[in-house]
Amino acid sequence: MKRLLLILFVSVPLALSAQEYADTALFQGANLKLDLGNSVFEPLRSKGDILSFEGSLNFDVMHRFFPTLDLGYAQSDLSAASGSFRGKGGFARIGMDLSALKKRREMNMLLVGLRVGTAVQGCSTRDVVIGNGYWGYSTENYLGRVRADVWGEVVAGLQVQVYRKFHMGWYVRYKILFSRGKNGAVTAYYIPGYGYKQDTNFSFNFFIGFKL
Repeated sequence: MKRLLLILFVSVPLALSAQEYADTALFQGANLKLDLGNSVFEPLRSKGDILSFEGSLNFDVMHRFFPTLDLGYAQSDLSAASGSFRGKGGFARIGMDLSALKKRREMNMLLVGLRVGTAVQGCSTRDVVIGNGYWGYSTENYLGRVRADVWGEVVAGLQVQVYRKFHMGWYVRYKILFSRGKNGAVTAYYIPGYGYKQDTNFSFNFFIGFKL
């Protein structure tokens, strides 16, 4: 996490030429974005077992830097041969995007960036199969647990203007999970904002946005 923050707040700003942007006002407004990818594709892919909603707010600094806050909510109800998992909770990501195009454009841009994300959810597991060499198998329930997870992301995306202050685009996210163990007795099968629990993960966001 420390490495991500160091890259985010130190290395990226040093990569720009101060002379190139000396004639540009510091604050150029803000953008409000609503994710359509997860909200539509996740329920279809999981056959309704997962619902996820998210939006983001970023600030346009010199049409080059975009400090970003993502907020969302997700819930899951998943079953497997070894038990079932149910969870619901909120998530947040904070980070920064950088416009990778040399020519400054107000809404058309190629974006690269970093995020640190966290999720807190209430979750329960039922009918978890526990094996024992002598006594055979039994099942256990772990109900009403709360767990938190933290991860980092590398993101890349494209944004284009569609009409006046409206724009749309997409992000590809490569995610690295930092919290990989159990929280109490429950290991999350699905993490809001991250996806299925594994050491690394990919996701895709399609969004529509409005320039404030």
